[in-house]
Amino acid sequence: MIGFLSPWMLLLLLGVPVLVWLYRRAMKPPARSVALHPDVALLARAAGRRRRWTAHIAAALYLGACGLALAAMARPTIPVPQVDERAGIMLAIDVSRSMASNDITPSRFDAARHALKTFVRALPANTRVGVVAFGSYAATVVPLTSDHQRVLQAVDLLSLGRSTAIGDGIMKAIQDLPSLAQREKGGGDPSKLATIVLLSDGRNRTGIDPLSAAAEAKKQHIVIDTVGVGTNQASGFNGGFNQYSQYGAAGQFDERTMRSIAQETGGTYVFVNSAGKLDNVYRRLSRSLAWSWHKEEASGLVALAAAMLLILSMLVGQARRRVL
Repeated sequence: MIGFLSPWMLLLLLGVPVLVWLYRRAMKPPARSVALHPDVALLARAAGRRRRWTAHIAAALYLGACGLALAAMARPTIPVPQVDERAGIMLAIDVSRSMASNDITPSRFDAARHALKTFVRALPANTRVGVVAFGSYAATVVPLTSDHQRVLQAVDLLSLGRSTAIGDGIMKAIQDLPSLAQREKGGGDPSKLATIVLLSDGRNRTGIDPLSAAAEAKKQHIVIDTVGVGTNQASGFNGGFNQYSQYGAAGQFDERTMRSIAQETGGTYVFVNSAGKLDNVYRRLSRSLAWSWHKEEASGLVALAAAMLLILSMLVGQARRRVL
């Protein structure tokens, strides 16, 4: 939203209507003398057509230049997207064996890796992002870095393991993000400077309880967005468990826990059942997480626009001038 650092200067815009009035008065000056004519209608036709609206273009441009110049004096501000140097995003991905399921083509794991790369490519260049992988334990694959190419290469090298330790993945991502004290320096909302994007297709099988880890994230003012990936049973998905025969209990999906993790930390939960939807979710997340908005003074831009209108009005006026 546009604002002004010196809004009282906008009172000067009240002078613009006065300029309009003076212009209209100058267009119809009073006659210096009066002469009687026997045929007024003939005289009117001889005077030619009334002046067209295009004759006023130069004046309108000049008035616009005056208005912008006065607005520049009020020091306008505009919202500008920026990447905060304190911010960090950790991508936590489930690498348990159930991710090899091909109910999402070519597989959940390949679709997830492709979505992660889509996410990273859509981030602004200076955004710091890292990757944590969790199976039976959690490990940092790439610490926070602005080197996005390094992250893309690391995602390609991910491999599957056993079991699912969602809570451990969350705790490892918390450790890799900037501390609350670091994010509180310089003001602003610290929760907007630390985000975990968690992707999983199964139930927590080992390690720290995921909800306890989510509570710790909340304490540290860290938001967790959760993404559940898989397909539903033919009978429909009722918010409970979804079991795939290929992987038995390892393929069960716990939507309730994933949703609770997101709600606990103020994040969002999304369930996707196709590679295309997964890509769209990550692309949308990248746009919403990376940018923060700051007000920047735009007096120079407004003054430049005023100068351009003034020059244009002079050129139009010169082009319309008739030289005999």
